[in-house]
Amino acid sequence: MAPIVITQGDPDGVGPELLLRVAAADRLRPGDRVLACPARLEATAAGLDVPWARRGLAQILPLLAPESRPGLGQYAALVAGTDLVLATPGTHLVTAPIDKARAQDEGLRYPGHTEYLAARAGVEAYAMCMVGPRLRVALVTIHLPLRAVPDALRSEDIVTKGSLLAAALPGFVGAARRIAVLGLNPHAGEQGRLGDEETRIIAPAIEALRRRHPDVEFVGPLPADTAMPAAAAGTYGAILAMYHDQGLGPFKLLHFSDGINATLGLPFRRASPDHGTARDIAGRGVADATSMLHAVAHARGEDP
Repeated sequence: MAPIVITQGDPDGVGPELLLRVAAADRLRPGDRVLACPARLEATAAGLDVPWARRGLAQILPLLAPESRPGLGQYAALVAGTDLVLATPGTHLVTAPIDKARAQDEGLRYPGHTEYLAARAGVEAYAMCMVGPRLRVALVTIHLPLRAVPDALRSEDIVTKGSLLAAALPGFVGAARRIAVLGLNPHAGEQGRLGDEETRIIAPAIEALRRRHPDVEFVGPLPADTAMPAAAAGTYGAILAMYHDQGLGPFKLLHFSDGINATLGLPFRRASPDHGTARDIAGRGVADATSMLHAVAHARGEDP
């Protein structure tokens, strides 16, 4: 069973509560390490004052890494957690949600976890992939303003992300060996009437992917609004989306509670919940830990 490192995420969000939930569900193992502020964990458990929180705290405290000092911030926890994973081959990473703006104030120089971890691991070929029981969605572009996406879209990036997604297909239980490649524009460009990115950029990339992966059927460019329900029905094993909300909007409609965010291409497994910090409900004991529990299972290479 693969050991994992868990980072707390935003200490003012639901991260500490999710850590307590994971521990209370007996999902932590000897050899695991937790990067979190002990004072915040203790305060969260005391504030909730319920048996599962107290049990979770008792399970976590012996597994806190030495870097887990009082006042540990989300970025410092991420750095220390990444250091541990990179220094310990065979160890994998689970990250609780961060507040990206605050993390950048603390020193993060990347748009989010995905880009930071790829840089730390020294990999250029990586992809953000949302994984749920019915939908698996990888993204070609990630954290960009929408107006920047058409200029950033390149055939070679589509081929890179599509190749990573093809390699990941065997790990998706019951997934067909068919990948739907979405268009950028409405109706996949309507034969050039609504944009030419489909014919100029996306279609050549699909042909390259077909040559590179003859065992996987790449279909597209497809209109996003019809490809998504087909994928949810099992027609496609995964979807390659061109930009962030094109993929994540439909995914979270289906899998907000049980989906995860995985990073493809790293030398270790990395997973996180597919939701944000949820500060509005932090410390109330109402956060749904299903996504976090699924992230832990994914990082270990287990079924949820």
